[in-house]
Amino acid sequence: MAACPKRQASVSFSETSQLTLGEHTLDPGDVVWIRRIQQPQPNPQVAPADKKFSDGEYRWFFQAVMYLIETLPVRCINKYSASRFINNKSVQLLLARSCGMHVPHTLISNSPAAVRTFVQNNPKRMICKSFYPHIWEKESGTSYAVTETFELKAEMLPRDEVLTYAPAIYQDMVVKPYDVRLVLLGNAVYSYSLHHASGALDWRQDSSQGMVTAKIIETPAEVEQSVLVFAAQAGISFGSCDFAVDAEGRWWYLEINEGGQFLWLDEFNENIHLFEKFLAFLTGPEGASKAAIEERQSEFPSLRDYMASSAKEMIEPEQPATETPFMSREP
Repeated sequence: MAACPKRQASVSFSETSQLTLGEHTLDPGDVVWIRRIQQPQPNPQVAPADKKFSDGEYRWFFQAVMYLIETLPVRCINKYSASRFINNKSVQLLLARSCGMHVPHTLISNSPAAVRTFVQNNPKRMICKSFYPHIWEKESGTSYAVTETFELKAEMLPRDEVLTYAPAIYQDMVVKPYDVRLVLLGNAVYSYSLHHASGALDWRQDSSQGMVTAKIIETPAEVEQSVLVFAAQAGISFGSCDFAVDAEGRWWYLEINEGGQFLWLDEFNENIHLFEKFLAFLTGPEGASKAAIEERQSEFPSLRDYMASSAKEMIEPEQPATETPFMSREP
């Protein structure tokens, strides 16, 4: 938070609690989309000797605001406590399995002995992936390394000390004809097959280069039911799920991002219309059915029409954070 009023907040207590975020005071019935929360940035003019104190005060103020929203008569997508809970990979995998989804055999560890046992004693092909995306960037602004999923073989394992430098996720590889991005909108789920021109393990890095195509597909009934149970137990109403589909047509759960990007699907395929569906979901009553969402989606413009309209110019561009935990800068 800096001197800009839009980056300030106030909480007042009298007969009722009142929360003001930027220039908007929350009223009963409001909808708050809590997405990709970043820790507040204190005023840079704070004296160096006071920075630790200021950081601590902002941290506790931030928690006070985020958890207070959950107690107010407003709709949260998603509640902060739920996002903190489900953004843990181990929780996701355990919950997905308990809800009936196929989950690859997985090890999450920084123990060299555990990693070697898992990889060397497993007859299946294995992969290794990070917990979150990360970009290494030179001071010049040039990116030179990006984390991505890769196939791991026993002979590739480094010495034990290196395996303790950073924990990782080790998992059975799902040999897949295609991937699926499933988008959860309350009680509705929408699935899209993702086809990579080269069949790469990780389609995310190449999607921006036009090497991935998206197609609308039906969600198997058992997968849809499992996802809805998963969402209810996690306490979320929105999220983007990734699945790998094997040659036998089984959907293997990989992960969910409760604040995941999804509008790129409309850019890949103009027949998807997720932008309109999301706006109908966001502005409709909590718990609206899939039919209700689709009945109202025609009330909103397509993403292409919105991007070409003057309405977009009225939205102030989002200011990037001064720091991000997903980037390293090297000299």
